[in-house]
Amino acid sequence: MVINRQRRMRLPAVALNRFVQRLKSALSLKGREFNVCFMDDEQIRRLNARFRGKACPTDVLSFPWHPAGGDRALDLTAPRPASQPDQPLGHFLGDIAISVEAARRNAQAEGHSVQQEFCWLILHGVLHLLGFDHEADQGEMTALEIGLRARLGLDGLPRRRGIRSQRRAHR
Repeated sequence: MVINRQRRMRLPAVALNRFVQRLKSALSLKGREFNVCFMDDEQIRRLNARFRGKACPTDVLSFPWHPAGGDRALDLTAPRPASQPDQPLGHFLGDIAISVEAARRNAQAEGHSVQQEFCWLILHGVLHLLGFDHEADQGEMTALEIGLRARLGLDGLPRRRGIRSQRRAHR
C-alpha cells in the first residue's frame, strides 16, 4: 500500500503502485505485503531521531514488523486484525518511510528523475524489510539491489549505498 502523508510534492501514485507490484513479483513475495509512506523531511527527521537516535532527515527508513514485545512497524494503516492486534501476520513485512524532499535532492544530485529515486528507495527499503543490511554484510545487499535494478529496468548508474551512507544516515 502506498500512503501519502505529505503535501510538498504530487506523487505518481499509479506508477508507484505498478512498480511495487513488479517488485513484489521480482522478489517472489507471494502475497507478502508492506506499506510505503511518503512524508516530508520533518516527519522523517522525527522518526530517525526516535528510532535511530539521529536527529536529522534521511531518505528512507524501514520498519520490519515484529510481534508484540519487539520493535514494530509504524502502524501506518493498521492492517493488523483489530481482534488480534499482537498476533504476527506472516504476510506483513513492515513499513517503509520515504522523504519526498530527500528523494528530490538525491535525484537532482544524481541526475535522474524523482520517480526513479522513489523506486530505488522502495527497493532499498524492501530489502531491509527482508533482513538485508548493507552496513553489516559483505556487499550482498548492494549486489542484489543492483541486479534487481537492472531486472526491473530502472535506468541509471548503480549507486553504491555504502558511499551514500557516509553522506547521509539511512536504514
